[in-house]
Amino acid sequence: MLTIHEAAREAWLPFPRGEKVRIEDAVRRLMQLLDGRGWRTAKELASALQTDDRTIRALADASNGQILGGQRGYSLCAQASVEDVAHVERALLSQARAMTERARQIRIARNR
Repeated sequence: MLTIHEAAREAWLPFPRGEKVRIEDAVRRLMQLLDGRGWRTAKELASALQTDDRTIRALADASNGQILGGQRGYSLCAQASVEDVAHVERALLSQARAMTERARQIRIARNR
């Protein structure tokens, strides 16, 4: 049986120009674009891969932590500063807390 991450790598990602690309291959392409280039905006990356910002975000999510995403754009985790990695980690944990609270509020509203 495949784990969620293994299944995700086997999934196909439709790019806007009609091309279908395995997620694993698209993550690899994104990592190549980021290699040695510091932080890049979603717009730059989407243009280079001929896709959109949402796809870039999905690829970063599918990278198993290898690609950082934040207000500055996207960078390879292995090439980012310790401070940048810590900042992204804190932002993600803050978002998780906010989403958990929203889910709790929805559950309460549903049960009224």
